[in-house]
Parts: sequence; C-alpha cells; structure tokens
Amino acid sequence: MKSPTRKRTCLHLVVQSSLRAVDNCLAQFDTGDAVLFLDDGVMHLVNDISRSFRPPFAGGFFSAVDLEARGLSGLAQSAGAVTLTDSKIAGLLQTHDFCLTWK
Repeated sequence: MKSPTRKRTCLHLVVQSSLRAVDNCLAQFDTGDAVLFLDDGVMHLVNDISRSFRPPFAGGFFSAVDLEARGLSGLAQSAGAVTLTDSKIAGLLQTHDFCLTWK
C-alpha cells in the first residue's frame, strides 16, 4: 500500500510594497503556506494594514530588522504583527519545502 504523499508547503516572501506583489502571492497561496513580509514588503503594514492581516495572511510574519529600518517597529507592535529576527527567519525557512519571492 502506498503511503499518502505529504503536501509540500511554501514560504512566500513579499519583498515589495506594491499591491501586485500581494495579489500575485495570494493567487498562489495554499493551505499550509506562510508569508513573510520583508525588505520594502514590510510597508504593507502601513499601506494596507487590513490586507496584511486578513486570511490567508493572518498568520503572516514581518522582518523585525526591516520594520526597524523603516521606523515601523512601534506600529507593528501596536498592530499585533508577528515579527521575526533574522535567526527566526532562518528557522522559518527550514519549516517549508520551498519559497517564492514576490516583487
């Protein structure tokens, strides 16, 4: 008997603040996937905060370093955003089978 194949999961990296980046990510997002907003992608926290926290991005993550570089750490904290240090990002990468970058 063949054992069931485990579904492969993707870590989506949103690295630009354009809505197109989020829309393209959303079109490919699947159950078990995760999203990480980093580089200019952290600007989604400001540009459209409701979009950054609605499903399926509700379990998304933001780069703490990139938020700090843009002066957004306080906003992220007050918004309840889950922020990750670089070492935690490395761990997140290891929990997914592959990643896609959205620009």
